[in-house]
Amino acid sequence: MKRPSVEKLVLARMEERGRGSVFTPKDFCDLGGQSAVAVALHRLVKKEVVRNIGNGLYFFPELGGMFGESSATSHDIVAAIAKRDGIRIRPTRAYAANVTGLSTQVPTRTAFQTDGRSRTIRLRPTRPGDREQEIILRHSSSRYMKARTDTNYLVIQGLRAMGPEEVGDRELAN
Repeated sequence: MKRPSVEKLVLARMEERGRGSVFTPKDFCDLGGQSAVAVALHRLVKKEVVRNIGNGLYFFPELGGMFGESSATSHDIVAAIAKRDGIRIRPTRAYAANVTGLSTQVPTRTAFQTDGRSRTIRLRPTRPGDREQEIILRHSSSRYMKARTDTNYLVIQGLRAMGPEEVGDRELAN
C-alpha cells in the first residue's frame, strides 16, 4: 500500500487543528524529514492553502464569513512561537492592567514578556490588504514568569504597572 505524501499528511494535520491556527515546521517533524516538510509547506503556500506570515510561521486561514479571510491573532502567533522555541510568553504590564480593569489605558504596541531573549518579530500580512505587524518580546526575570495561573500573573503585573501609590481600596476591591 502506498504511503500518502508528506504534503497530504501536513494538510490533514492542519485540518485536524482547524482553520485559524498558526503552525511552525516543528509541528510536522514526525511526518517526514525537515526538507520534506519544508517542501510540503512551500507547495501549500504556492497553492494559497496556507499563508507564510513570518520566519517559520504558517497560518491556515479561516475562509468565508462577512469579512472574507480571517487574520491570525497575536496570541495564536505568540503561542506557536513559545511552543517552537520552548519559552514562556506572558502579556506586558500595561496589557495586564487593562485586562484586569486597573487601568483604562490600552496598549498600542503588541508586546509580551518572555523568559527567552528579547527580540522583535516582524510578520507578513495574514490576508491581502493588511499591513505588516510587529510583536515585541522583552526579556523578563524568570521570577515574574512563575505565577501559578494566568489570572494570578495578570493581577500581579497589573498591580506592578499601577505602582504602589496608585493602588487604593477601589482597585483592591476589583
